[in-house]
This record gives sequence, C-alpha cells and structure tokens, in this order.
Amino acid sequence: MIRTILAGAALAAALLLSGQPVKADWLCGPVQCVWVNYAVAAVPDYATHWTAPVAPNCFWKRGFFGRWKLICP
Repeated sequence: MIRTILAGAALAAALLLSGQPVKADWLCGPVQCVWVNYAVAAVPDYATHWTAPVAPNCFWKRGFFGRWKLICP
C-alpha cells in the first residue's frame, strides 16, 4: 500500500514538473524586446528584472527619449 502511494506521488510530481517551461527570457534588439520560450545567451542588464508579460502579445519598446515602455496591443 505504501509503495502504491509513493509511486502515485512520484508520478504526480513528474507530471507537474514536465509541464513547466525549461527557460524563457526577453530577446532584445535595439528598439524592441520580445518574450521567447528559450534561454537567451545575453539578456541586457535593463531587461534582467522584467517579469514575464501579462499576455502573449505584449512586448517592450524603446521610446523617443530612450525609456522602455510595455506595449500590450
């Protein structure tokens, strides 16, 4: 009985962890940053503290004075 409970718990943990994305980062160009579902080699310092976007189509865009603005069309 204990083996069955432990096997069920291990299976549930494996299924839970397999659904999690491995890594995701902001991929930035000179004027725009987009969210990608893979690890980016070099994330700029200003984007390291940005969290995941609230919607899949959101992105960051650099404004006229160099400030970044989150755009969610």
